[in-house]
Amino acid sequence: MMEAEVVELITEVKKVPMLRFPDFKAEWKKNQLGSFTKIYDGTHQTPIYTETGIPFYSVEQITANDFENCKKISEEVYERECKRVKLEKGDILMTRVGDVGTSKYFDWDVKASFYVNVAVIKKSEAANNRFIDQYIKSSFFQKELYKRTIHVAFPKKINLGEIGKCSVNLPSLLEQDKIASFLTSVDDKTQQLAKKKDLLEKYMKGVMQQIFSQQIRFKDENRQDFPEWEEKKLGQVFERVKTKNAKNNKNVLTISAQQGLVNQEDYFNKSVSAENVTGYYLLHKGDFAYNKSYSKGYPMGAIKRLTKYDKGVVSTLYICFKIKDGSSEAYYEQYFNSGYLNSELQKIAQEGARNHGLLNMSVVEFFNDIELPRPSESEQLKIAAFLSAIDNKIELVTTKLEQAKLFKKALLQQMFV
Repeated sequence: MMEAEVVELITEVKKVPMLRFPDFKAEWKKNQLGSFTKIYDGTHQTPIYTETGIPFYSVEQITANDFENCKKISEEVYERECKRVKLEKGDILMTRVGDVGTSKYFDWDVKASFYVNVAVIKKSEAANNRFIDQYIKSSFFQKELYKRTIHVAFPKKINLGEIGKCSVNLPSLLEQDKIASFLTSVDDKTQQLAKKKDLLEKYMKGVMQQIFSQQIRFKDENRQDFPEWEEKKLGQVFERVKTKNAKNNKNVLTISAQQGLVNQEDYFNKSVSAENVTGYYLLHKGDFAYNKSYSKGYPMGAIKRLTKYDKGVVSTLYICFKIKDGSSEAYYEQYFNSGYLNSELQKIAQEGARNHGLLNMSVVEFFNDIELPRPSESEQLKIAAFLSAIDNKIELVTTKLEQAKLFKKALLQQMFV
């Protein structure tokens, strides 16, 4: 018998998790979810929505964890069509169509209804539903959901009966309570970090709007006003980069809206470029590249500065350029990230001329017609330093948030069986 098979056999016999509170020794007992709780789906008819009224939940609310922004139905429709299953504090809603297996424990009193693409797992005296919600998020339960999901259908879905057949290994109620309490506290800390990140990003967006609209102006070292901003053509501030990759540099880059210019293989986990990239543009640290296609948060495409590597190459579909003397790369990096250039890009993008999401625009017009605000170089540096400090805070919180998510994932793997 192979070693892996021995480990699997021992785990199956013992039915105990790898990581456990020291007070508990008893084995966990295998149950089908439907054997100790009731599971229902929501209303099968799409109701008439109203501006105000009773919340009506669907998959979107659960996947986004946003129950404030949802559709509403009238009291009359609720009583007539949607009252079959009442949501109660302590219930779990779980997605069952399209996105399968995302769950939300209701720890507040709620009068609401929900659509057929969502299932409710009712609270039960036989189990702690906070524990069950965490168990649903574990790889053990998710793998079984996946096996029971109908993948040939579009969108994919899982039937209620199949949800009920999924296995759940249960410890005593006291151990369930302790595990649920601990993991909920971990979730609370993760949510605090997510909220902090969201607030910092909103603050950054608001500050950018005020700075680049000149509602906020900085002072020089003597507390005096800086000179008035100039309006310059993009070609007066930057010069185009057209140097080809003659030495066949293999650091092929792509533009990520969130990560900037990053190595293609690191981003996609594979190479999507041609084997010979000598015809690509060669960028040096500090150079900019513009991807003329829509990406999330960048309706007119994203412009990013090369900061992670000394050199790299990009497809000739990108427009590449570098700063001229008298301007700050860091200032214009922030300006491009702010979205203020979109109105200028719209002026030269041909109406309805998207080809697979690629904007059709003239490179000549890009450099000759697009206008940019240019403060004095000293004010540019102040603006860049101020906004970079906020960026650093966002990056720090983002790192902590990702670490918290990985920590939670490891706990789910080790605290369940």
